[in-house]
Amino acid sequence: MPASRRKAAAYTRALYTGEKLTAAQAGIARDHSMGLDACRPEQHEFRALLAFGYLNHGVDYDGPAGWHLSVLSSYTLTVSPRFERVVLITDVPHNVASRLLRGPNGGNGLPGLRVEEHRGYGSYVMRHLPTGAQLVITNNPSGTPAGARNEPYIDYLTADTPLTSAERDQLARVPSMTAEARRLLASVFCRITANDPHGGWAIGNWFYDPLQRPGWLDNPHRPGNRRLHGAGDSWELQWEADPHPDDLAAAMTDPIIGIPGAKIVSAAGQLTITLGDATLRLRSRRA
Repeated sequence: MPASRRKAAAYTRALYTGEKLTAAQAGIARDHSMGLDACRPEQHEFRALLAFGYLNHGVDYDGPAGWHLSVLSSYTLTVSPRFERVVLITDVPHNVASRLLRGPNGGNGLPGLRVEEHRGYGSYVMRHLPTGAQLVITNNPSGTPAGARNEPYIDYLTADTPLTSAERDQLARVPSMTAEARRLLASVFCRITANDPHGGWAIGNWFYDPLQRPGWLDNPHRPGNRRLHGAGDSWELQWEADPHPDDLAAAMTDPIIGIPGAKIVSAAGQLTITLGDATLRLRSRRA
């Protein structure tokens, strides 16, 4: 019975996330909930950093989020969160990895991210040194790194390379976050490719509207500027194009796939997502 419950939960999760059934099943929590937000504390911290980098685009790249992670919107991804790791499934793993990693001489990418292993022709196992969290990028639809260890196709920093002074400085400029704020921001990143199977909402990797609703195609395939800023428990997300703020709010609070405990507060036409004492105010030109 437990195995059949897990498979049924995985089938439901896959409808929302676009994962293959095997990938979704690997992310189901022990209590057979969807598992998108059930993870180790270091994963919450790491995913919140991914969100901080991803949700800042067209802003001051000398600022605290000048890592150019927003370029991930340009790729076809499936985000597959697991308890021990977060997995990005894509048909162009080398391109995605090169956007997230820094070269030996610095450059863009998430500060502190290192390669532990390259497997087969398209699987990278990475470790974020400051948090200890693991990230996998793979073209294997199951999300499992496949193949023998070999040399990667890109130049990279390995896990035995300590943080550079530039990386320490950049990470020190990231505003402080409470534990609930980290969970809230992490949940945004985990849902960047999620869709309602009933057609009620879609996130579309912050790039386009997968539902192709009338009136939403006036500026197709242009992500526009976006900015995530705040500190402690109070955060604000501003953006110009997709997704619609109602869609993001729905994804965060959906009774099946939403983050447990998250709520929508609407006042004067302004949407705010709350999780405990943490708040994320949504300000979009789509509103």
